[in-house]
Amino acid sequence: MGKVSEKAGVQQLVESFYQHGVRYIVFSPGSRNAPLVVSFANDERFKCIVIPDERSAAFYALGMAEQSKSPVPVMCTSGSALLNYYPAVSEAFYRNIPLMVVSADRPSEWTDHGDGQTIRQENVFQNHICASTSLYETPNSQDQSWFNKRTIDEVISIAKSDNGGPVHFNIPFTEPLYNTIEKAVSEKNSQALTSVMNLNPQLSSAQKEELKEVWNNAPRKLILCGQMPKNGYLNEQLKNIATDKSVAVVVENTSNLQDRSFIHCIDRTISSFIEDDPELYQPDLLITIGGAVISKKIKAYLRKFKAKTHWKIGQEFPFMDTYQSLTKSIPMQANTFFDFLLEDGFTRDLSRYGEQWKQLDYLTQGNHMMHLETIPYSDLSVFNLILDAVPDGSHLHLSNSSVIRYAQLFDPIKSINYYCNRGTSGIDGSTSTAIGHAIADENKLHTFITGDISFFYDSNAFWNHHVPSNFRVFMINNGGGGIFNIIPGPQTTAQGDEFFVAKHDFSAKSICEAFNVNYYTASTMEEIDQQLDKFYEIQNNDRPAVMEIHTDGNESGQVLRDYLEKTKVKNIPVLEM
Repeated sequence: MGKVSEKAGVQQLVESFYQHGVRYIVFSPGSRNAPLVVSFANDERFKCIVIPDERSAAFYALGMAEQSKSPVPVMCTSGSALLNYYPAVSEAFYRNIPLMVVSADRPSEWTDHGDGQTIRQENVFQNHICASTSLYETPNSQDQSWFNKRTIDEVISIAKSDNGGPVHFNIPFTEPLYNTIEKAVSEKNSQALTSVMNLNPQLSSAQKEELKEVWNNAPRKLILCGQMPKNGYLNEQLKNIATDKSVAVVVENTSNLQDRSFIHCIDRTISSFIEDDPELYQPDLLITIGGAVISKKIKAYLRKFKAKTHWKIGQEFPFMDTYQSLTKSIPMQANTFFDFLLEDGFTRDLSRYGEQWKQLDYLTQGNHMMHLETIPYSDLSVFNLILDAVPDGSHLHLSNSSVIRYAQLFDPIKSINYYCNRGTSGIDGSTSTAIGHAIADENKLHTFITGDISFFYDSNAFWNHHVPSNFRVFMINNGGGGIFNIIPGPQTTAQGDEFFVAKHDFSAKSICEAFNVNYYTASTMEEIDQQLDKFYEIQNNDRPAVMEIHTDGNESGQVLRDYLEKTKVKNIPVLEM
């Protein structure tokens, strides 16, 4: 097996991680974590990568965990290095991603006594962690050894559970740190794995009858789908349910659900009725599944025009009441719940509410296509081109703020997987997360669309030896935070450009040169189009590529405002309910 740290607690961690299916390890460089480095890096069962910037490293691990659907540890030295993991930890917490932080610590007796790189590390993530523990570096008794093994199993099982998320292992290490021994672990000597079985809850007969009665007395039903991984079975279930004329299925691109019977572009559709006919689309029964919903308009609308009944489906955050109307939280897998909804005994076609939604969606889609033919060069026209250029069957990653909102104006492509950090909706770590995905799924092409501020903020994502050749970036440089040219408020202040938009004249070219990333640039639709084939080809140096697309932020903001006005449907046809 090779060399392993002489510290028995680290040996236990290595074996337990392997037993639990951990295969990727992300390291941040340091010295106090040497026992972890020499143990995992010398073990051919693990693929270890080194990311110098701790914040970036944690987002790499986040992306790898999301893509591989298994826990990925990120390991660091003691002190402030650990604190740089916090943005990724909070993102993982709100998206139930099994990110595992393993921090080396100084001996606890030196905390608060002026020793270098020594801070209060225990429970440092207490508000955004699913479980945390401190381990013995060298158990001195059978009980201490038992504690290490039992608590490692417990914490990893929590991370892997259906409503799990990030966890934290803290290990105080004493010197010497670099001593190793030859270690060979046989199955006979390995401790048995302790795991928890995941069981899907079932509805009782009485509960089923209660839910059926509510459904059968609700003429207008809205199923709103938030962020989730692609789920073909769920997609077919919702297609079946959408044949009920009284049901509207509303999704976003990050829901990874697609069908002509669904309403895909919420903001594009809702703009037509939110002012003139809001009551026409108010649901009696709201059913929500998945994670975060991007559209601020639908959230504001459903908070004002509340559903009489709101069922939240899923085990995560059971009391999360985004629309201030939650009446029942049902901790079931969505597939299991919709199997129940497709049983006999549910009355169909109580109204034409779903048809009303879909009719408006079709009309706004027509306006959308006609208006796009008239718009000048801008962020919107660029999105229209590059979204169509993303190869079928690949993965598309989107940064936050204006990028994710522009993307929601365009119908999704069924063969593409959509990803975005919507747990906390921050711009930090978007590039690193996308690259983490590309590492964990090296056989697929990964495209990342980002804005300039997000790109520069996370430029250290390229500062390592692991950025793969299957990674492509469209960076839209409109000279600042484009979102603040769109939302009302910032430009009404004297500080708009400097403090909100953060206007600049920087370019990605030097960053790409510094990190040996292939660089393309464009300032017109023709220049983008002419370079797309070469951009997506395997590069001569087998490295990733960035295309920096320059647009005008002020003009782009005005183009988007015009678009939202021009795509509205005037005099909405009302179907007889």
